[in-house]
Amino acid sequence: MRNELDDDRRGLDRRVGDRRHRHGGKVDMALLRGLQHIPTWEDQRSQYLTRLLFCGLALAYFNFGGESQIRPWASLMLVNVVMSLYAVEILGFMWHAHRHAYVSWRQHLTMWVDIAAASFCALADATLSTPAFLVFLMVILGNGMRYGLKSFGEAVIGCFGASIIIIWLRLPDYLEKFSVSAVFFLVFFAIIVVYAFSLTARIERARAKLAHERNVDALTGILNRRALKERVMQLFGPNKGEGREAVVLFADLDGFKNVNDTHGHHVGDRVLVAVAECILESVRSFDIVARYGGDEFLMILPNTSPEGGDVVAQRIRRSVNEWARENRIDFNVSIGVGYYSGRDGDLEAVIASVDKAMYRSKAAQGRGGILRVECGSAEA
Repeated sequence: MRNELDDDRRGLDRRVGDRRHRHGGKVDMALLRGLQHIPTWEDQRSQYLTRLLFCGLALAYFNFGGESQIRPWASLMLVNVVMSLYAVEILGFMWHAHRHAYVSWRQHLTMWVDIAAASFCALADATLSTPAFLVFLMVILGNGMRYGLKSFGEAVIGCFGASIIIIWLRLPDYLEKFSVSAVFFLVFFAIIVVYAFSLTARIERARAKLAHERNVDALTGILNRRALKERVMQLFGPNKGEGREAVVLFADLDGFKNVNDTHGHHVGDRVLVAVAECILESVRSFDIVARYGGDEFLMILPNTSPEGGDVVAQRIRRSVNEWARENRIDFNVSIGVGYYSGRDGDLEAVIASVDKAMYRSKAAQGRGGILRVECGSAEA
């Protein structure tokens, strides 16, 4: 009988691992990619100040060169107006970044505005070997190094597309002044981009590995407490969580110590893995699931009503208890349910309220089932 039980457990563990890879692995990696490429305000400020520096250099380049530096269709006044508007755009995005830590559309829009400004300079410059092409290279490298391969590819498409348009519009000039040095310039440019892509891919893999080790619980494969806090700040931090409701579920295993004492820690580990799987199967792909402590799990369900949170809590408890019965292991789960309205207080205070209420309830009643927590007063 004991061998049959062990065989059943091993088979179940394999199935749990396979399902976690299909369901939870994808969810966690998506979260990790989000955590990896979120720049700080200081980093974004540095990027915008660098853009202002290039804008100033462009103004100096054309103004010191005079009208002879500008092609006939343009004028020094037009160049100054366009670059001044570009500087205003940079300052506007810089102000927006200070108020809203990170939004993806701003990063993409800023990159395309950079490409448009560099393209204008390349078309207005009377010199064929214009420094604007080096700006394209900076756009490619900057976005790739900071935001990963997807942004790298977008920057390459944008910059190479702009370069092709520039060369096509100035084709007579290039044919008239064709030189071997121009060919070698293009070849070196392409080689640098390919090398940068290879380097970015390596950095991306190393970054993903580091983020996985830093943010993923090694046993269950879900987010750890550190990653949970970062994700909460990303979604519900200052100027982000206002008006966005969420339900907090705090799950704590009942009788887990007895499982370790009776069956051994290796069975306790399998229980934690199975509970994580039961939770993942009970929530949506964009809900946040983390291992909060030893046998504690925390779930944050964005855009969910208190009634919806109760439904999910019942689903999780039913799934966990069913697994325990099937595997003849004596434990179950207590779940605290708290609600964050997005208007009063902050989400971390709600988490703390649910945590404290759960401990008070279990100390007074033992195995607590599902507990609704009034988070405003932190009283259960």
